Amino acid sequence: MDELKPFFSKSMVLMAAIAAISTIIMGTFLPTLILSGGIVEASGKSPEIVLASLGVQEAMKIRLEGFTKAIAQKQTDKENQFNFAVTPEFQGNTLYEVALDDSEKAIALTFDDGPWPIYTEQVLDILKEQDIKATFFLIGQHLKNHPEIAQKVVEAGHALGNHTWSHQYHNVPREIAAQEIENTAALIYEKTGCNTKWFRPPGGVLTNGLNDYALSQNYAVAMWSSDARESFFSSSGALVNNVLNSAKPGGIVLLHDGGGDRTATVQALPIIINELKQRGYKFVTLPELLELYEQHKQSSLAENTTNPTPVPDGID
Repeated sequence: MDELKPFFSKSMVLMAAIAAISTIIMGTFLPTLILSGGIVEASGKSPEIVLASLGVQEAMKIRLEGFTKAIAQKQTDKENQFNFAVTPEFQGNTLYEVALDDSEKAIALTFDDGPWPIYTEQVLDILKEQDIKATFFLIGQHLKNHPEIAQKVVEAGHALGNHTWSHQYHNVPREIAAQEIENTAALIYEKTGCNTKWFRPPGGVLTNGLNDYALSQNYAVAMWSSDARESFFSSSGALVNNVLNSAKPGGIVLLHDGGGDRTATVQALPIIINELKQRGYKFVTLPELLELYEQHKQSSLAENTTNPTPVPDGID
């Protein structure tokens, strides 16, 4: 018997380890996965009763199916987080704003010409402190030089857009337009893992070939309804007034975090945000702005269907 003791000892240790692992798996995953599989809801019984009624193999099968579903959902959520898509209505179209009213006072802050040393990160700090999200239109050459800053933009939860590779204003043939936009899109994906279908033409020029190519590829071309006009004014007070005087629900605000000295923009930004908050505005990314627009449109359609406009007497 003594010679069998090592065998029994090893066997007992192995069995104990298997039991412990099984307990952990059962306790950790099974209740959640049974719930996700709909078994508890269908039976109306508690997870413990359902577990007791199932064989080990069947329970494990259900557990694994539920676990697979949970992983797939997490993957979908991650893909959506890094996929800045455009709703069908705006694919291949240009927008300056969307139609919202005072019942949905949302506005989108957008920043061009980054990523840029010092100023992009200062903007990020302000947005974090204010707990708001924005959209950053990146220049390919700047992204190549400062990928770590772009990664910080994404990690902070902001949306990205394409602002061409070299910020050209003059007319370009289609093949050059394709290079300017596609090379930038490829680098955005390489450095941040993000896909974006948002495009902003340099300087807002719509007639030099870049905009036409973007539209042909179903980008949404994002212009703006409020311009801080940083190129014309050097004081933060002027930038604040330029934005606030034209702010509206569904509006898009043009600001810059790169391309030069943006000290005045950094100084103006907290004032702009605080004043708009006092006016009842909330801040959203461009993809979120389109989602709000779709919700607002559907709500308006439902209301009109429920409460149609009365026809005056005498009119058939």
